[in-house]
Amino acid sequence: MHISDYRSAIGKKVQQERLKRGWTQEELAEKIDMNASFVGQVERGLKAASFDTLERLSQIFGMEVVDFLKKGDDKAPCREPQVMERKVVSLLKGYTLREQKALYQAMKYILRQNRTLAK
Repeated sequence: MHISDYRSAIGKKVQQERLKRGWTQEELAEKIDMNASFVGQVERGLKAASFDTLERLSQIFGMEVVDFLKKGDDKAPCREPQVMERKVVSLLKGYTLREQKALYQAMKYILRQNRTLAK
């Protein structure tokens, strides 16, 4: 297998797992502390993900790094959000857009602090 084939296989798996969770490239990029354009390039097989990036992705997706190279799991992605995601979204209902943006920024800050403390 050529190196571009590996990049393409990994990119397809990243995209499949992201879509399965109903995340945008920007949301995934925030979760792994990367740039959204880089996530897009990885998904298209244009850039190679480092082992460190694959480790972060595997933790976020709840899988092993080696799973990015396995063949045959090309089922159509499920776009329904996970249970906790639906709970968070339901909490935001009834708030103004400004309040929702403030809550989003607060959650983002807390999650980044938690990641920093875990290291």
